[in-house]
Amino acid sequence: MDHTRVLKRAWEILKQYRVLWAFGLILALTTVSASSGGAQTGYQFSGSDFPPESQYEIPEGSTPQEVIEGVVRELSGGAWQPRAGTVIAIIVLLVLVILVLGVIAAVARYVSEAAMIRMVDTYETTGEKLRFREGWRLGWSREAWRLFLIDLAIFIPVFVGAVLLLGLAVSPLLLLAGGDGLGGVVGVVIFIGLFFFVIFALIIVTTFLSLSKRFFSRVCVLEKVGVGEALRHGFAMVKRNWKDVGIMWLIIVGLSIGFSIVMTPIMFLLIAGGALVGGGVGLLLHGLARLMIGDVGAWIVAGLIGIPIFLLVIAVPTFLLNGIYEVYVSSTWTLTYRELQALGQLEPLAVLETPYEEA
Repeated sequence: MDHTRVLKRAWEILKQYRVLWAFGLILALTTVSASSGGAQTGYQFSGSDFPPESQYEIPEGSTPQEVIEGVVRELSGGAWQPRAGTVIAIIVLLVLVILVLGVIAAVARYVSEAAMIRMVDTYETTGEKLRFREGWRLGWSREAWRLFLIDLAIFIPVFVGAVLLLGLAVSPLLLLAGGDGLGGVVGVVIFIGLFFFVIFALIIVTTFLSLSKRFFSRVCVLEKVGVGEALRHGFAMVKRNWKDVGIMWLIIVGLSIGFSIVMTPIMFLLIAGGALVGGGVGLLLHGLARLMIGDVGAWIVAGLIGIPIFLLVIAVPTFLLNGIYEVYVSSTWTLTYRELQALGQLEPLAVLETPYEEA
């Protein structure tokens, strides 16, 4: 297999087929798992935290929640009083919104992944460049749902296995409960050895499955087979062509490291630019709002406007660059699949559905 030719062709596709960038951007946006925990701060606010010009007095020892409620009452002139039922309703609404957004993100992610695979395959086969709507319709298929099932089929056994193995690794610590000093030391030593062994094994397994999933997805999408067939033939492909697949994986790992290195100074520049733009707008709004609603309200207005601008300046270029990189990587693996297929290195599929139709 000519790895250099595949990499060069993927670069040409990236430059020539720019509608793929939109799907890469969707993939970059929907694969980011930004989770904020429910960590609470132990800081206690006091009246000295706000300038003396503010008319709102904060009682000593107020919690952040009490400060927010007080500021809301101050800004609303006391017209809105937070109640338990209202707070619960807001929480339930937020949970529902998060669930709906999660479902929408999952649909967009798997449809975009299927669309990119098929669009690159179609482009290589016919030379036809599809528009975004045509690509989306191509990705909107049963195979997009099956990509989700493939992820589920990989995640559940790995998660269960990880929990069982970590539980086994922790079990020697039960020797500490016996009160025997020597037994406790032995238990700790065994625990440390088993723990690092389990972590190492999990890294190996997850790395292999992450690599194999590239082929599971392409067998599923391009050959129109079910989850079981995709897993079986994907494993067979990786096993039969482990040298070519391994070399390509190492190249992609090197490219990922290089991409991260390049992105580091870019991120610093974006943060500086975001602070300059968002901070400038925030200070300007603070100066204007302070004349009308006081210092506390002015800072809130400045934060509500300045912080989103700061985040947008950082997020938009970052997600765009990550999306372009996703297109290149996805195209590389699709071309790798096609190359191995052309070389006759794929086991014939026993059961195939009818070729997909372009709706």
